[in-house]
Amino acid sequence: MDFLHRLLDRLDLLIAGLFGVIVASWWHKDDLTDWRAWMIFLITGVSCSLYLTGMVSAYLGVTEPSIVAGIGFLLGTFGGSLLAAINRAIKAADLWALIRQRFGGGRSDEP
Repeated sequence: MDFLHRLLDRLDLLIAGLFGVIVASWWHKDDLTDWRAWMIFLITGVSCSLYLTGMVSAYLGVTEPSIVAGIGFLLGTFGGSLLAAINRAIKAADLWALIRQRFGGGRSDEP
């Protein structure tokens, strides 16, 4: 129940992050091919807005509520985009080659 009260106290950040994700999804139409990808994009963007806005606002010294909501919007917009880019980079990386290079072994030129 306490979680629900804390979430309702931050409803403005939730709405700002949600709108940010919706705006950002326009440019990610190619990446968001199914409902699962869109939901992950939505959850990550809104989560970035909810949990990082306070930290970024404190770092920037911003206390005015309308500006804090704007920061939440931007974090929602770029949060989903950033995590989508990280996901693409992980999929494109050859992790096994990196592990073999780092820890050795698996060379085909050794007898």
